[in-house]
Amino acid sequence: MPEVFRYKPLHGRLSPMVTIGVKLGDTWYPTEAYVDSVGFDYRAGNRIYVQVGDGSFIPIYLHDIEVQVGAERFVAKIAFSDKLGVTFNLLGRMGIFDRFKVCFNDRQGVLTFEALASQ
Repeated sequence: MPEVFRYKPLHGRLSPMVTIGVKLGDTWYPTEAYVDSVGFDYRAGNRIYVQVGDGSFIPIYLHDIEVQVGAERFVAKIAFSDKLGVTFNLLGRMGIFDRFKVCFNDRQGVLTFEALASQ
């Protein structure tokens, strides 16, 4: 059964934002994420550099973190960076889009995540 999330206001317009759970240590934290990708040292992760839209490279820090999207819980590789130039978290392709069929319906202002069958 797909999980359906209503778009949420962001900077004066409705945007595809979802609330996900992130497990850090033994505690689950809810966090808002803008779908495109909390009190812990994210810089302790594996640092790599990725190229962004303007051609420059920024550092990101990779962590294997247990996350929850709707009823689904799983470990995903999550990247954190303070150099994105945005004031929200990005929920990206790695570890998420290979587990779900994601549908953006801007007209109705909803986003659906449908779990893909295991391979």
